[in-house]
Amino acid sequence: MKLFFIPRRLILWILFLATLGCSRGENVLSIALNHHNPKTIYIGTTGGGFYKSTDEGATFKKMNEGLSSYNISSVAINPSISTVLYAGTYGDSVYRSVDSGQRWMIIRNGLSDNVGTQAVNSVLADPEVAEIIYVGTNHGVYKTKDGGGEWTSVNMGIGNRFVITLAFDPRDKNTLLAGTNEGIYKTRDAGKTWTTLHPETKKWAMNTIVFDRTNPSTFYAGTNQGIFKSTDEGETWKHLTNGFSSPFIMAIAIDPVLSQILYAGGKDGIYRTTNAGETWHLLPKSPRSISAIAIHPQTGKMVFAGTTHGLYKSMDQGENWTKINLH
Repeated sequence: MKLFFIPRRLILWILFLATLGCSRGENVLSIALNHHNPKTIYIGTTGGGFYKSTDEGATFKKMNEGLSSYNISSVAINPSISTVLYAGTYGDSVYRSVDSGQRWMIIRNGLSDNVGTQAVNSVLADPEVAEIIYVGTNHGVYKTKDGGGEWTSVNMGIGNRFVITLAFDPRDKNTLLAGTNEGIYKTRDAGKTWTTLHPETKKWAMNTIVFDRTNPSTFYAGTNQGIFKSTDEGETWKHLTNGFSSPFIMAIAIDPVLSQILYAGGKDGIYRTTNAGETWHLLPKSPRSISAIAIHPQTGKMVFAGTTHGLYKSMDQGENWTKINLH
């Protein structure tokens, strides 16, 4: 019997509605840290809320000129030109800002009506060519080669699947992984063709895929059945279960300095491992209902967590947390 797949964003909304009445705060869906200037942080929330901080999260400013009121499901910083940002929305395709978020313009020419009115779940900017962007949508993967002027479907082999997350292989920008509601797909030719990474992954609905940049043959997949790890480019997988009380993992982040330290978030809060996933423990003071995790790119001590009831920050690797006022 085939199980009905509940889209990731719908699950976030269910969690969000469940928190109403018991907590207040904005539902944070996405976090992006500027690696060129780590003091700068961008936050995407429900209702089209986009926020920017230039002081490592001490204060935020709302910057919504040109944005719709749809949920901002993904925020990407162009690695080549860090003032260029992309925002994927759940309901109105993709927006671009060329001035670090001051003003936004919709860029959806070539995206189908279904994509435009449903969801862009993930935005991924090419690490070398500023004009190349990929998006994962409810109807497969789309690509632009001109910064969003025109989008083209690049779905040969992946079909019309619900693409939840995208990730580059750190060694080769033409190699990408796409996490879908029916497993992981891989391309080695910049999206021209896709193949199933491993038949076993078709059992999982993917929420996030993260490469270990120090050893790119290793990557982790956060799924509706917990975390899976591969150390051989996806040929074989290990189910990481030790220490988890809930199998649904929404977000994973790897410490930029010590790759054996990882964080994983779900409805119960944030789990941490210090031995590359062999054992995990729930951080007792962490917030709950996690939708996004980001780590300062130069130090692993500063961790941000997006939740259904706001943004949180830790300065000591998740031992203690402070809620941040976005307004």
